Amino acid sequence: MSNTTLENTLKEMILREEFAPGERLTEAGLAERLGVSRTPVRNILPLLAAEGFLSPVGKRGYVVSAFSEREIYEALDLRATLEGWAARAIAERGADLDLLRQLDACLSEGDAIFEKHHLDREDELQYGRMNERFHQLMIDGCQSPILSMFIERLNNVPFVAPSVILFDQVGLRHAFTMLHRAHGFHHAIVDAVRKGDGVRAEMLFREHANHQRVSMFERRKAEQAPSADTPQKPEPRRRRKPANV
Repeated sequence: MSNTTLENTLKEMILREEFAPGERLTEAGLAERLGVSRTPVRNILPLLAAEGFLSPVGKRGYVVSAFSEREIYEALDLRATLEGWAARAIAERGADLDLLRQLDACLSEGDAIFEKHHLDREDELQYGRMNERFHQLMIDGCQSPILSMFIERLNNVPFVAPSVILFDQVGLRHAFTMLHRAHGFHHAIVDAVRKGDGVRAEMLFREHANHQRVSMFERRKAEQAPSADTPQKPEPRRRRKPANV
């Protein structure tokens, strides 16, 4: 199991609440449970802590961070608002050619992923890195230290960073549809920035964030919904009232 696969596996297990909030995780315990050596686990745990999935405790110890869906939704909304503001500021100021060139490179990389009309496992890492770079270019292009500080803090909330994709939450086929449309927003955002249309660029970024909210919680909603095979508890029979005469 590669470090990237191990990292995503642990993130998915946390999202599925296979580890309870506050549960202590050890290198030895995780290595045994996942069937890997302790070395890759030792390397991954600090990364998960840096992204907000885990909290350090004691000497080289970690516990699963407590987080709620509401907190994640709020963090995603705030990130979308700030990124939209950044895109609007860049568009109205006028994007420099080097920034546009780097954004176009992200678009081309994303286009190449979708050219085969399906997604593979390795596409998760590639798309995540491209998506992270696209969003970071917008933040850096705004040249606002305080904005960068706020975004960095929000990205430490679990599942909020643009690099977090997690195909297992929706499956590869559905992920293709969702991410292909999300990448379409990338194209539209760059077009608006290039044309200096700040209002449109800001609006598109806010709508773009909705796709990440869906991908993060669609599986959880499906798991919580009653199955068609689950017997439903019959409603209690109501006593008929006598007719008025």
